[in-house]
Formats: sequence, structure tokens, C-alpha cells
Amino acid sequence: KGGALFLSVVLFVAPIIVYQIGTNALGWDAVDAGRNIGVGFTAVTTVLWVSTYIFRVATKDMTYAKQLKDYENAVIAKRLEELDEDEIQALVEDIERDDF
Repeated sequence: KGGALFLSVVLFVAPIIVYQIGTNALGWDAVDAGRNIGVGFTAVTTVLWVSTYIFRVATKDMTYAKQLKDYENAVIAKRLEELDEDEIQALVEDIERDDF
């Protein structure tokens, strides 16, 4: 809530600040500073974006994985609703026997 706005402002302002510091305080050439900051900014943001995607894949925190898990849970719940009380009791006893 507001994180996207904050990140957008930071990603907009950060290269400008680096450019101003580089050209004024460090004496870089304006054209070279702009080119190098542009390339560096693009490379860093691309690596960060790819790392977040890889993290989401590794933790299965993706839309498809969540939808699949929700579907599987709904199917199991529906099958459980369709079972008779005797079948449910038999499953519970089978699970308890397997746990010990």
C-alpha cells in the first residue's frame, strides 16, 4: 500500500541524483555519465527484477501455483462431502493407523 509509488519515485530520482553527483562533484563528462548511469541502472534493475521472479518460482509463490493448490483443495473438499459417514470414519482410522 504505497510501496509501488515509493519505489517508482526512488527509481525515478536515484539516477538523477547519481548523475548530479557524478557531473558536479566528481567532474564526469555529462554524456559519458548519462550513458554509464543509463546502462548501470538498466543492468541493476534487470538483475533485481529477475531475482524476484526466480525467488517467486523457487517458493512457488506464483498465480498458477496458488490457483492449482486452491483447485486441489476444492476437489478434495468436494470428494469429502460426497463420502458417507462410514467411509469418512474408515479414512480417519486409516490415517491414525499410518501416523503411529
